[in-house]
Amino acid sequence: MSKSKSELEEILSQGPHTDLSKTFSKASGVALLLCNTGANTEIDPLSRLELLFIKRATNPKDHWSGHIAFPGGKQDEGDPSLLAACLREVQEEVGLHLSEDSLIGFLDDLQARKHGNLLEFYIRPFVFSLKEKPFVKAVADEVEKTLWVPLNYLTDTKNHITYTLTRDQIKLELPGIQLPDGEVLWGLTYTMVQNLLRNLQA
Repeated sequence: MSKSKSELEEILSQGPHTDLSKTFSKASGVALLLCNTGANTEIDPLSRLELLFIKRATNPKDHWSGHIAFPGGKQDEGDPSLLAACLREVQEEVGLHLSEDSLIGFLDDLQARKHGNLLEFYIRPFVFSLKEKPFVKAVADEVEKTLWVPLNYLTDTKNHITYTLTRDQIKLELPGIQLPDGEVLWGLTYTMVQNLLRNLQA
């Protein structure tokens, strides 16, 4: 049902199966922070793991303003690597200094989208494993709030919904998950979560 940390690390450390680094010169790195809560694992192994989400602050310059997302952001010229950019953005957005030693691997790269249109950069999801839940704080100008969600909540089909998105007077029905606080997870972040869960449950 669930991979151990070493098994998951072996899978994810092989790198993304979909690697867009040779297709696009611009990229963003986001952090999927898995925290081991130490909860009882006998009934449901996924109950011991929680995943950190953020709700992005309202900002007209942000492609994903107000969306549920993972902390992270674009690589700048001063960043020596995409991973370094991700670590910097995590510290700027939620005040958490991540060690590279906590990185266990990657998920597939995704081409970024805005309003259904493909953008000329990609997103790489970095997966980190944390021994205990760290203190995080939302940086007001970038993040409205933070939320830890158990993985078994994300796999529970009772929480899966059809999210209706109205765009240009056209209604689109998309798969989503209603989070414990009422926010809805959908879009690229939803895709990353499903990719992570497939690796955990394989």
